[in-house]
Amino acid sequence: MLFRSWGVLMSKKAIAAILVCVILVFSIGGFTGARIIRGRALRIVSAEKSAIIKDGETVHYVAHRGFSGAAPENTLPAIEKAGQAGYKYCEFDVYPTKDSVWILMHDEKISRTTTGSGYIEDYTYEELLKFDIKYGSNIKDYPSLKIPTLDEALDVCEKYGMRPVIEIKGGKAEDLKVLCELIEKKNLKAEPVLISFNFSLLLELRKLTPDTEMWLLVSEIKEDTLSKCREINAGLSFDGKNEKNYPKIKPFVDEGILVAAWTIDDIKLHDTLYSLGVRYITTNRITPPN
Repeated sequence: MLFRSWGVLMSKKAIAAILVCVILVFSIGGFTGARIIRGRALRIVSAEKSAIIKDGETVHYVAHRGFSGAAPENTLPAIEKAGQAGYKYCEFDVYPTKDSVWILMHDEKISRTTTGSGYIEDYTYEELLKFDIKYGSNIKDYPSLKIPTLDEALDVCEKYGMRPVIEIKGGKAEDLKVLCELIEKKNLKAEPVLISFNFSLLLELRKLTPDTEMWLLVSEIKEDTLSKCREINAGLSFDGKNEKNYPKIKPFVDEGILVAAWTIDDIKLHDTLYSLGVRYITTNRITPPN
């Protein structure tokens, strides 16, 4: 009788433990949502799922770090995937190396996404080629993947007729000159857009390239944001998940200033921003309608 009761008790404990594990698994899955989990791809969703886009209205979809929901961020395969998915705009981040070669990388250090470590600015590009990309969507499909140059990325964008949206994350005055010279030399049919959180950097770029389209990136729209956009003749690209920004969008829309939002991976949020006048959506996983 004692043993039978003990067995029942143990069974109940085992069942409880299993239930706890199941709940944890689903909780973690819900929390991570559309994030990359151990190299798996994000769940892709079409903009056709939108409930409010009007017929004839154009929404511009910007592939974030390439199509990072399908291939490792800021790589040539991610840009290829963006072109194949029908994006007309492709965003990626760039830094200059020690020898002034502009490369694609989101972080100033290479440790998160590559097999190397340290700061980009401490390496020449040839030295960076010793390392492989180790992180991102479907990473197992891309063994020995290398850090690409801006030059290479622009060629892929040109191949698919995509406008490169180049987020400049660093660089000195001489590096910016190299970047502008590279873009001019490429003579791209789809003209690039230069974007940055650094207003001073965009101000310097405006002197170097007076006619290039630019967007000022902000996490939060502040009192001086509108005047900054006016000063450098730039569009606004803001954190679309920050609800504090929503009441501040209208003056930009009314003035005819381009308004973009990042990084929007949820259709309901997509529709909220559309209703506020946003027509440029930077996304990891929402694909353009067919």
